[in-house]
Amino acid sequence: MTSDLECIFCKIIEKKIPAAVIYEDPYVISFLDINPRFKGHALVIPKVHVSTLDELGDEALAHLFVVVKHVAKNLKETLGADGYNIISNNGSVAGQVVPHLHIHVVPRYADEKKGIGFEATFPVDEEAKNKLHEIAEKAKIKHEIKPAFRKDDKADTSEKEEKKDGKEENKEALPYESEYFEDNGVPKFR
Repeated sequence: MTSDLECIFCKIIEKKIPAAVIYEDPYVISFLDINPRFKGHALVIPKVHVSTLDELGDEALAHLFVVVKHVAKNLKETLGADGYNIISNNGSVAGQVVPHLHIHVVPRYADEKKGIGFEATFPVDEEAKNKLHEIAEKAKIKHEIKPAFRKDDKADTSEKEEKKDGKEENKEALPYESEYFEDNGVPKFR
């Protein structure tokens, strides 16, 4: 497990700073946001220190989002939320304040601020709207993306550190084959 001595989330993981933890396993921890936007606002973070979503290995990312799903479901059931937002700011230009990957799970309630979400926060960019096909052609992914949790499809690059633009990326993998998924790729827990 890698950590950053100055990172507040790494300090929470190492139990050097207290937090209202609602879930923890060897790879991920979830705790309530100290500045909640709504009752039950939680964060789900990997225990390995990476700054943004694209720096985390595919299997670790898959597990992170399985935990996000369970946290969201739990918050709906235990707190009576009517819906939820899943938010991740990646990079300071996107509003990321703590440079440790974190996923916000924000429960939403029918009797509170209605309609405040993606549509209200991000107005339509008319210039981009008029160039959708041009932008899609430029941004098109030209290779097949294989599932991270299938034994036969697993690329060994997800378990190695790779260099991209001169900086090392942490690609820690998880043992999904037996611990989290059946042989046919179906999750063991639902």
